[in-house]
Amino acid sequence: MSTITTGVRVGRSVRAHRQRQGISLRDLAARLEVSPATLSGIENGNTALSVDRLFHIADELDVSAPRLLEPGDVGDLPHPPATAKGLASWPDLPDSGAGDWRTFHDLPLDPALSGALIAFCEKGFHGASIRDIADCAGLSVAGLYHYHRSKQSMLPALLDLTMADLFWRLEAARDGEPDADERLHRTVECLALYHARRPRLAFLGASEMRSLAPSDRSRITRYRKDVQRMLDDDIRAALREDPDADRLVVTLGNSISTMCTSIAQWIHHDGSISPELIAVDYADAAVAMVTQRRQPATRSRKATR
Repeated sequence: MSTITTGVRVGRSVRAHRQRQGISLRDLAARLEVSPATLSGIENGNTALSVDRLFHIADELDVSAPRLLEPGDVGDLPHPPATAKGLASWPDLPDSGAGDWRTFHDLPLDPALSGALIAFCEKGFHGASIRDIADCAGLSVAGLYHYHRSKQSMLPALLDLTMADLFWRLEAARDGEPDADERLHRTVECLALYHARRPRLAFLGASEMRSLAPSDRSRITRYRKDVQRMLDDDIRAALREDPDADRLVVTLGNSISTMCTSIAQWIHHDGSISPELIAVDYADAAVAMVTQRRQPATRSRKATR
């Protein structure tokens, strides 16, 4: 079996990646099926490391083996950037040029991201290993690293793509519609249709926010707030001059957005109900929730406290 001399630098790299992910030395040793003393020797540069074990450690830490061998200061490893592409730089999003927000084609996912999407939805981000992702992608572990440097970089890449795809659809749906009720209907229809047509991405966004690195979480949270602001603006316009508008924008806005995001948790594409009908039903219900405020005879009683 081939061995490599680890040295202090490689040992520090293993320790830094382990500590960054909150994994104890004992826990990682158990995963590697070695004693804590052996792993401590590797991290201190006192124990030789086989090539197979190097790849095993890299697999458990969700980094590439070459990353563990990289020179440089590894004492305080930063989280890798989510993706080189931001929301404004996904030029290959299908349908976006035509502006047909109700049309959904396959997204430009590379094999690694396709595999990660399946694995994350089936096992959760923390439950899915690099090997699980590679199996879902039909790639070797080494082949997976050709696309992304770590599991941690795949999750924000998927969520960045989700938000980019959702943003252009919302803008297209709302653009140029002067009637407040119809604009609200289109916004909710768009949100509901997205969650019905892209349920895996929608489910991932709803369930794995806490798994993001802090900087990625802040960015994705900001995008989500922008989406909520669009919905809130449309609700406020449809409420017109309602004296309780400030309160209702909060209560109705959160109710409607939660209603839409929940679709990914229950929808089954068995053909019994089309996503398009679901979206229209949700939009009709949302508009009814808001516009009933303009009918004094049917207005709900105000809270007494």
